[in-house]
Amino acid sequence: MGIHTLHVEHVMLLAVYTLLTVANSWLYKGTKGIHWFSLYSFSALLGALSVALRGDIPDFISIVIGNLFVVAGYFFFFLSLSELFGRSRLRLYLQGILLFGAIVTMVEWGSIHPNTRTRLIAYSVVLGLQQAHIAFVISRRQTAILRTAGAPVAMMLGLLALTNLVRIVGVYHYGAPSDYLKAGAFLGWIVIITSCLQCGAMVGYVWMTAALLRNDLQVQASTDPLTGLLNRRAIEREAEPMLTNCRQLSAPACAILIDLDGFKQINDRFGHACGDTTLTEVAACLQREMRKTDLLARLGGDEFAILLPYTPLEAAAEIAERLRHAVDILKIPCGEDGSGYTGVTASFGIAETEPTTRTWEQLAMSCDEALYVAKRAGGNRALPAEQFA
Repeated sequence: MGIHTLHVEHVMLLAVYTLLTVANSWLYKGTKGIHWFSLYSFSALLGALSVALRGDIPDFISIVIGNLFVVAGYFFFFLSLSELFGRSRLRLYLQGILLFGAIVTMVEWGSIHPNTRTRLIAYSVVLGLQQAHIAFVISRRQTAILRTAGAPVAMMLGLLALTNLVRIVGVYHYGAPSDYLKAGAFLGWIVIITSCLQCGAMVGYVWMTAALLRNDLQVQASTDPLTGLLNRRAIEREAEPMLTNCRQLSAPACAILIDLDGFKQINDRFGHACGDTTLTEVAACLQREMRKTDLLARLGGDEFAILLPYTPLEAAAEIAERLRHAVDILKIPCGEDGSGYTGVTASFGIAETEPTTRTWEQLAMSCDEALYVAKRAGGNRALPAEQFA
């Protein structure tokens, strides 16, 4: 099979996968950077089409413009990830330098002083560096979901970079015909491998955006939108395995329910905007005092809950008292001009698991009883359940 036929098949494959990426960008149009990836796919398609039409269109378009379409495509690919992961000016400059280098070398050895061997080597160097750089950026993501979702894309790009390295070595040692369409089996196999890996990268990107969207939906379903804490359903779900583990290890576990004192008066006096600020400030205050092993959630309204695994009641009472004091000294900005401040206090109900405690709901009910007594006693206090048992 001739290399021209392989390029025609490459164009057909890219056309199909470009439609896939465009449909994906329409479906997930709220995803950051996804429009740049559609441009990558379209640019790669135009580059492959230009090469496939060599001999039927001017050489400058087929050789120089066609190759630059491909290089520009990977620049768009990087812009897509840059928006998705967060911009880095230094990395953007690196991609810009590679794009500029491609323009200079393609014009020089593709038009002014045509040299297929030198042009292919320069083209492969630029593409390989672009692909390796993008693969590196993906693999360096800090969050597990980004590393996992991006792993297939990074792998495909890494293999594409390796393919370009192989092409550099092969062309350097064995040369390349002045008429690229008369290239032999070596460059033909490079086209086949490149086609498969490019399409694999496109499919991997589509899978990555879908995985990230699913993760976002899961986070939204388990997160309180105002404070960013876990919501009621999330703490109920995450508390059960923790309590089960504590029970199996015969380890203590405690919970704390927190209710703000006089929160309605804050809303009535300063408005709901100040009420929201109060909730976010209290949430941040509680979070600063928490241990990494603890769970903190907003149950709704002005009520919060904490699960303290592997913690006896005495230690939980000390933690609750520390939290109460931290909330008590908060200065919360209120008022339209932001110059006014208010304060808030909170009541804490604390309970420890018993041999009969099987669920989070049972533990929370014990806390609620203690919280009720704390509120009746005037608020701004932390009471363990055993004090009135």
